[in-house]
Amino acid sequence: MASFTVHLDSTLPAPEAWRRVLDLHAHTAVIPLTTVTGEAMSADRLVPGSRFVARTGVGPVGLDDVMVVEAITQPSDDRPGMAWIQKEGNVVRGAIDLRVAPAGSGSTVEWVQQIGVRGVPRLLDPVVARVAELAYRSALRRLLARRG
Repeated sequence: MASFTVHLDSTLPAPEAWRRVLDLHAHTAVIPLTTVTGEAMSADRLVPGSRFVARTGVGPVGLDDVMVVEAITQPSDDRPGMAWIQKEGNVVRGAIDLRVAPAGSGSTVEWVQQIGVRGVPRLLDPVVARVAELAYRSALRRLLARRG
């Protein structure tokens, strides 16, 4: 399974960075060809057991990235937050460990992910990790920059 880490510094307070990163409606807006659906679609509504699906594709051709929140603790202005999200799809497997912590007058966002794609040989894990890291780094930057 491939793994990568994205570490970003933000001028936003930790609770606001957390809110923006876990605004699942915004993921639909910033990730090309992807629509996220679920019952809980915002940071304040996500709880252990929350399920959501990121469908990437065009028309009937695509794949579903099924995710379940295993653990979640929201940050405050003086305490870090964390979310552990398991990927349970038929094609995409793995886990996300998200941490948002206060840092000076802003915050740090750390996204650690293990990702496996069915049918892709382990030999290509370094390529999968690099491509995924670039895509997630871009998406996270765009999420943090959104005001909505």
